[in-house]
Amino acid sequence: MTNAPIKLFVFPRMFAVPNLSPFCCKLETWLRIAGIPYEVVETRDPRSAPKGKLPFIEDDGVRIADSTLVIEHLVRTRGRDPDATLDAAQRATALLVQRTLEEHYAFILAYTHLFHEDGARHTRARFQAVPAIVRPFVESAVRRGLTNMLWQQGILRHSHDDIVESAIRDWRAVLAFMSEGPFFFGEAATSVDAVVFGTLASSVLTPIESPIRAFLVSQPKCVAYAERMRAKYFPELAADASSTPRESGERSSFRAEARAERP
Repeated sequence: MTNAPIKLFVFPRMFAVPNLSPFCCKLETWLRIAGIPYEVVETRDPRSAPKGKLPFIEDDGVRIADSTLVIEHLVRTRGRDPDATLDAAQRATALLVQRTLEEHYAFILAYTHLFHEDGARHTRARFQAVPAIVRPFVESAVRRGLTNMLWQQGILRHSHDDIVESAIRDWRAVLAFMSEGPFFFGEAATSVDAVVFGTLASSVLTPIESPIRAFLVSQPKCVAYAERMRAKYFPELAADASSTPRESGERSSFRAEARAERP
């Protein structure tokens, strides 16, 4: 087994969260939970990525895509498994939570944060690095692609109110299984914590307002969990959160091996 750092390819950071993308946030959080060293490579264009999506990693020259497949690869090659002590019922629960948040709620996040104007006016800053002369064309192309994705998936075929209500149902179901903490299953962080924090961080730790955020903020356990995860695994971002909110910023030189969580 090797301890060589991997390269983690993700979208540039926005706000005081690891990543606006729930999948990029999930994978970086998992790496810190597992204590696996990594180097971040920020990219705005996922088209050249394996499978055309972010995140992905490069490990000893080999590129591996899909956050779940990356985690499976690293468990095999690094011998770090935060889920080693979970029983069969917990593993089944974790999978159901993952499917709920990644196969349904993640699309609603894309709708509220990137498509709906209340979110888009905050996240439009991600285009600032694009030369001004072509920026409107790039924004338009991205918007068309997002619209097509959300229509094909089915989210845009519903009314705004129905979309919001379905998201709140997702979270009611997930929160019904969450322990009183400090982590999802109790005293130790596991992979499902990376999944939950990956979606929750963008939902409650950014300035983007929505009825979904309002519901989550009304759940004391929810906000406390998100802030606790950020403080433990991303202390540099917890410090950012105590200052003036920002829409973009510098990434720290944090190295994951300093915060290893051993099963």
